[in-house]
Amino acid sequence: MVNARGLALHALTSLARGRADRLRAVLDTGRLEPREMAFAFELAHGVLRRERLLDFVLNGLAHRGLPRDAQLLTALRLGAYQLLFVAGMPAHAAVHETVELVRSNRGFANALLRRLAGNIDLGTADAGDRTELALSDSRVLHLAKPLPDDEAARLAIVHSLPDFLVARWCERLGLDAVRGIAAAASEVPGVFLRAAADADAAALAATLREQGVEVEATATPRLLRWSGGNSPFSTAAFTRGQFVVQDPTAMRAALAVPVAAGDTVIDLCAAPGTKTTLLAERARPGRVFAFDVDAHRRRRIVENVQRLHLGDVVRVVDDAADLPRDAAAVLADVPCSNTGVLGRRVEVRLRLSPATFAAMAATQRTILTQAIGLARPGGAVVYSTCSIDHEENDAVVDAVLAAPSTPPCEVVVRQRTLPAAGQHDGGFHAVLRRR
Repeated sequence: MVNARGLALHALTSLARGRADRLRAVLDTGRLEPREMAFAFELAHGVLRRERLLDFVLNGLAHRGLPRDAQLLTALRLGAYQLLFVAGMPAHAAVHETVELVRSNRGFANALLRRLAGNIDLGTADAGDRTELALSDSRVLHLAKPLPDDEAARLAIVHSLPDFLVARWCERLGLDAVRGIAAAASEVPGVFLRAAADADAAALAATLREQGVEVEATATPRLLRWSGGNSPFSTAAFTRGQFVVQDPTAMRAALAVPVAAGDTVIDLCAAPGTKTTLLAERARPGRVFAFDVDAHRRRRIVENVQRLHLGDVVRVVDDAADLPRDAAAVLADVPCSNTGVLGRRVEVRLRLSPATFAAMAATQRTILTQAIGLARPGGAVVYSTCSIDHEENDAVVDAVLAAPSTPPCEVVVRQRTLPAAGQHDGGFHAVLRRR
């Protein structure tokens, strides 16, 4: 019978062998009770989020190097992740349960994981010692192989990031900023619940707590942070449409769209519809036209709109040719590299390359040009990304506004937010006004 570890191993191996593009696509096929399913999600995403560091640690202990077999290597990563990063996990359980999943070379897997477990001590790491890695305030790992002298190279390994990406950030943002960005990329991101327009956040918090969901208030009045207990997504409050998941940075971008009651608004890259629903709450009794090129993801918009009871405001459009050409406001939340949400979208770091940014920018310029063409004179266009990269943000806005074919526009606001672990994602938005 498949358990959480087995499902996580299956999902990670499927991804490693190219049989899946996203962990969730495999994990969602599991038939486990809610707590086991949540553990499977934690393990699979955690291993991928920490993959480079796990390999570095394991490679220092494996005298003949890491195995080439994808299933065995993934199992070793899974066991190492539990030993290093799952709070309260007994070492013997992490080792035994993981080795049970291995089809061959069980002796090798058992010996390597036990060796790793023996290198973990209670205490604090010496910040200047490259052979020690702090796992928490009270646990330290003694590394068999020292980390690099160069801090940028060290950050890339510890936070499982590509070397070129850390170097790119250091050049543009400086090492001090990169320390925080890298830490956010390797931490489990916060889950924030945006209370629906007709739901009081304090009352919602009380309702959720009655059902065993631990939440806390945030600096944003309508946002609650899920801090533990039961899943909020199995509650009646979720089914009734009293909240939707939205990070503070994403909410800020949606609120930057100047919308008045009765307006016609377009959400040009709308899936899964989280920003669409916020626009709809503000535009009612107006109309929000939501479009996304992905038909499967358009169904996610419909699901969120229906659950939040906004079907009278939102129209999901299947063809961009059916969008109006005189909108009061247009939101273009464009596809991007996702460098501001690497802790959340863990598969992204496997796909990033130095060529990613120029390729994304070409698509982004096309979409922003389209968005400006859909806004009426005097109307607003908000361009937003989940990227913290200049080439996808300011450079795209500047290039589109400088193009001779672009209608005259002025930039009202530009705002980049760097990710902060446990607090918010990274991203960018610019507010443009058509003259």
